[in-house]
Amino acid sequence: MYKSIVTALSLLGLGLVAPASAQQLSLVTEEYPPYNMSEAKGQVGGISTQIVKALLAEAGLTHDVTIYPWARAISMARAQPNTCVYSMSRTPERESLYKWIGPLVYNDWALFALTDKIQEPRPTRLEDLMDARIGSYQGDAIVSYLQTRGHRVDVAPSDEVNPKKLQMGRIDYWATGRLIGQYRLQQQGIQGITPVLNFKRSEMYLACNLQMPDDLVKRLNAGLLSLDKQGVIKKIYAGFGYTP
Repeated sequence: MYKSIVTALSLLGLGLVAPASAQQLSLVTEEYPPYNMSEAKGQVGGISTQIVKALLAEAGLTHDVTIYPWARAISMARAQPNTCVYSMSRTPERESLYKWIGPLVYNDWALFALTDKIQEPRPTRLEDLMDARIGSYQGDAIVSYLQTRGHRVDVAPSDEVNPKKLQMGRIDYWATGRLIGQYRLQQQGIQGITPVLNFKRSEMYLACNLQMPDDLVKRLNAGLLSLDKQGVIKKIYAGFGYTP
């Protein structure tokens, strides 16, 4: 009991406990395992989801979370008050469109290729692949990153189809997060596809509607730092077999 009282007083001192009248947050996300993904009984899990839930619980905020196609999810967070989307890469094009909490997680962007098609020496930079057809999907920050650098990007409606497109020879490389790429290959039972080049480390955030009060954004960012110092984020990663 004493410990609970001390914890509550500490959170009050940090300004992390929201007033009882605070509105519930609506969280939207996509299928992007192992960061955000569907679980049994309609629940949403994953590394980012657990971090966000821990953050909002510590802040005393209630929420619901729903999975949508990515393009719809990011549009909802832009248009609807009290709505936040994750796991969102923070890019210059998006900077002014949301209020940012994070980074929640880090995501290495990688190119995957058919193992038997990999030429040695392996590519060491994107500039060596200007003629390659690179697959990504609608709404992903990787698309604009590659296009602004002059690459040919084949944009699919969802990332799930890209391993098959690679197998069918419709693309030369598949650009996605390294962890999610490996996860999708395992879930689809696909072998013979290998990551060949990490080309960027992306930080992924909780991106909130612009009407989110600045003081709440500030308190949530402080709360995230607190969770990190407590070792909570490291434990969440470890529960999925990863090291942050």
